Amino acid sequence: MDFGLLQKLTAALAIGALIGVERGWKQRGEAPGSRAAGLRTFTLAGLLGGIAAIIGADLGAVAFAAILIAFSIVFGMFQWRDTLADEQFSATSTVAGILTFALGALAGIGNLQEAAMAAVASACILAFKGGLHAWLRGLTWPEIRSALLILAMTFIALPILPSGPIDPWGIFQLRELWFLTILIATFSFAGYVAVRFLGQRAGLALGAAAGSVVSSTLTVTELAGRVRRDALPAGDAAAAASLSTVVMLVRISLLVGYLAPQLLGMILPVLAAGAIFAAAGALYLFHPRAGPADRQLMPDLKSPLDFWSVVRFALLIGGLNACVALATRWAGEMALLPLAALGGLADVDAIILSVTRMTHPTDMLTASAILLAALTNLVSKSVLAFMAGNLKFGAYFTLSSVAVVLAGVAALAFASR
Repeated sequence: MDFGLLQKLTAALAIGALIGVERGWKQRGEAPGSRAAGLRTFTLAGLLGGIAAIIGADLGAVAFAAILIAFSIVFGMFQWRDTLADEQFSATSTVAGILTFALGALAGIGNLQEAAMAAVASACILAFKGGLHAWLRGLTWPEIRSALLILAMTFIALPILPSGPIDPWGIFQLRELWFLTILIATFSFAGYVAVRFLGQRAGLALGAAAGSVVSSTLTVTELAGRVRRDALPAGDAAAAASLSTVVMLVRISLLVGYLAPQLLGMILPVLAAGAIFAAAGALYLFHPRAGPADRQLMPDLKSPLDFWSVVRFALLIGGLNACVALATRWAGEMALLPLAALGGLADVDAIILSVTRMTHPTDMLTASAILLAALTNLVSKSVLAFMAGNLKFGAYFTLSSVAVVLAGVAALAFASR
């Protein structure tokens, strides 16, 4: 007995049975004889595919093609008659039947693991029809466009960009710059999708976290505006702003961990201490309160990506990269710190992407630049809190930011001992 052959046929039979169980269960309420294909048909289709592949290996590809064409015609004809009888228009069962045959054939030529993986994936796709359709109905066009933009950036634009520098000084490396832009865009979109499917109306805390995934600065500004319009109490808004600081510090940790993991030992204690103090302030949100605290922060959570926002961020990174490279070349490595301080006023992510790609500065100097950028970002948001909000909101958020900074300084001093 050829046990190898028996194993292939068993796998083909099991693949057909797996898909057949899902198809048969969906049609279990129909009367016997009213279904074009069910458990037995799909099981036999998988086995037939395995036998056809084995026959084709002995007699040639023409024999396999003849069996496949004959099966497809017969199966498709019965599915067509079934569609006419039910007055439903769906090609799913026809495609599933031909796919079952093909996966059985894949097992028949010896690719058992690949065929099994594809069969499980196919059964899952067929079984989760309702969930997939509900997910598709919940998508908006800006979300689809954002996902397509990331895919186009990754698989169309990135491969055609030059891999080396395009200037004599080695400053502008388009492929590396574009990859860093994709990285930030993917981080932002992934966080947006997570919040989007958790639900937009989970309260002020979730709204603040959602906004901070895209921009903590814009979130603080939005909160300040609501306070100025008396749409939100200053205390609740300040607590939500503290939560945005937590999200920012976690985001910095994730970026550094991905781009320069050797720096985590120096900056993680500082960021963790600051995040703990910011979270302590944000816990104020979870106290039972009356009034407008339960209102949604951002009624229309917008997808964080569009073409021009991606281009602007790429230009920001490229400009900072050029400034950092030129300043460190002409004024030495210590020019990195004032540049980080200035850049942090606008965007911490861009500073992280700029300084972690450099090879000359020491790890200590790079870590210091990142922490300095985070510090100046907190300062700029504190100023915005006073300017866009009111005195009470600005004072609350500034006190929270000062506590975060002091906690970070204490953690840094303790780690340096």
